[in-house]
Amino acid sequence: SNMEEDTPEYNAALQECHKRGAERCVKVASQHPSWAVVKAAQFIASIRGGTGERGVPKPYTDALAVFTDHAPHKRIDEVAEVLKECMSLGDWPATPLNQDCDLRAIEDIPIASASLAQVHRAELQDGTRVAVKIQYPELRKEMASDFAVFKTMGTQIKQMAAGYDLMWVVEDFEKNLTRELDFTLEATSGEETARQLAHRNPRVYVPKVFKEFSSSRIIVMEYLEGLLKANDPEGLRRAGLDVDECAQLICDTFAEMIFVHGRVHADPHAGNIYFRAIETGGELHPQLVLLDHGLYYDLSENRACCTKDSETTARLGQHFAGALHRFLPLILSPWFIFGSSDVSLRELIAASQGHLPDTIKLKDVADFVVATRMGGANLLGVLHSLGYTRGLLEALHFPEASRIQSMLMFAVQGDTPSPPPVPRALSARERAWVRWRVALLGGHIRLLAPLAQPLMTVAKAEFAPPLWAVAALPVLF
Repeated sequence: SNMEEDTPEYNAALQECHKRGAERCVKVASQHPSWAVVKAAQFIASIRGGTGERGVPKPYTDALAVFTDHAPHKRIDEVAEVLKECMSLGDWPATPLNQDCDLRAIEDIPIASASLAQVHRAELQDGTRVAVKIQYPELRKEMASDFAVFKTMGTQIKQMAAGYDLMWVVEDFEKNLTRELDFTLEATSGEETARQLAHRNPRVYVPKVFKEFSSSRIIVMEYLEGLLKANDPEGLRRAGLDVDECAQLICDTFAEMIFVHGRVHADPHAGNIYFRAIETGGELHPQLVLLDHGLYYDLSENRACCTKDSETTARLGQHFAGALHRFLPLILSPWFIFGSSDVSLRELIAASQGHLPDTIKLKDVADFVVATRMGGANLLGVLHSLGYTRGLLEALHFPEASRIQSMLMFAVQGDTPSPPPVPRALSARERAWVRWRVALLGGHIRLLAPLAQPLMTVAKAEFAPPLWAVAALPVLF
C-alpha cells in the first residue's frame, strides 16, 4: 500500500497479485464447471486484444486459456446416450463396438472440451478418421434454469440501478445460445462459410461434416492431423511457418467475412482457430482451419473511419449511438480516434499504444452498447468477435497498421450493394489510396504521440493540434 505506482517494485507486486487471482479463478471454474462459467472463462482468456493490461491483465488470459479447448469434461459413458441418438452403436459402452456399429472405434478421453460440448477422436467402419462433437447431456435443462436466474437478477439490477435495463443482454444471450445448441444449424453455417471462402482453398479450410451421422446434438466431421494453435508463435515457427504470413491470413480472412460477406464468426478464439502446415509450390505455407460454426452475426459496414472522414463517421455514429457516437469507430481500432474532430492528447497516447483510452470507463462501454442497440445496431456480438480476433493477432505481434490496411482493403471490395461471391482485385489506384490513407493515419499518430506528454505537462494542453500545425514547426523555428 506504500508503494509508488508504476515503479518496478509496484509492477512486480501487482503481477503477483494478478497471478494469485488468476489461479483462484481457474480453481473456482474447475470446481464449478457450468456452461456459463466456462463461457466466461473463454471470453476473458481471449478478449484481451485492444484493451492492454488495463483491460484484462495477462496472468488471467494465460491461466484461463485452458478453458478454450480443455475445459472439464464428461466421462464417455455419461455422453453415450446422446451419441446413440443418431448412431447404431449396439450395447456400447457396456460391450465393445463391432462391425454392425456405425463406429469402428472411439477414444474414451476427449481431444477437446469447451462450454457446450466435447470432441472425441473416432473411426468410421470404412476406416475414415473423424472428430465427434457431443453436446453435454443435461445442458439444455441447466441452461433453462440458469436463464431463469439471470432474468431474475436482471430485474433486480434494473430496480437497484435507477432503471438501467440489462434484460435485453440476457434475452439476446439466450437466443444466440439456443441457436448454438442446434448442431444442424452449425453444420449448415459451416457449409456456407466453406462456400464463401472456397476461392481461398487450400489456404483456408472448413472440415467436412458427415450429416448422415449427425443430429441436433451431434456433429461428426473429418478429423484433421497436425493442428497448430493460432496464438502460439513459437509453435508455428517450429512447424516451419512464417508467423507474419499466419497473422495476415487470419486478418484477411476475417476482414473478408465481415466487409464482403457481412458474416461474423461469433467465437473465433484459440480453441476454434488453428493452422496446419501445407506444401504449395514446393514451400510450406499456413492453412487456416476454422472450427465451430454454431453462431454467426450478420452486419454491414463502411469505410468512413479509415478515411478520417469525421463528418461521415459522426453522422453514422449519431444514427446508431446518439450522444455516444464517438465510441463507434473505436470498436474497429483505437487508431480511429480521428472519427471525431476533437481528439484529446490522452486519447492520442492510448492510440499509439494500441489500446482504448483511459477516458473510456466500463459504464461508457455499457451505455454505448445499449445506445447502438436502440439505434438499430446490436454490436455486442461484433464486439465479442473482434475482441477474439484482435487477441489472436496481438499474440502473433501483428502491427495495427497492417490490420487496418486489411480491413480497409476489404471494405473497399465490399463497398457495393451486391458484392461478388469472389472479392474483386483492387485496381492499382485503389491499392495506392488504401496505403496512403493508412500511412496518413499512422503517421499522424506517430508524429503527434511523442509530443502529447510535453504538451500536457508544459503547455497544459488537452487536445491534439492539427497535423498542419505540427508540420509547420520546422519552418517557423
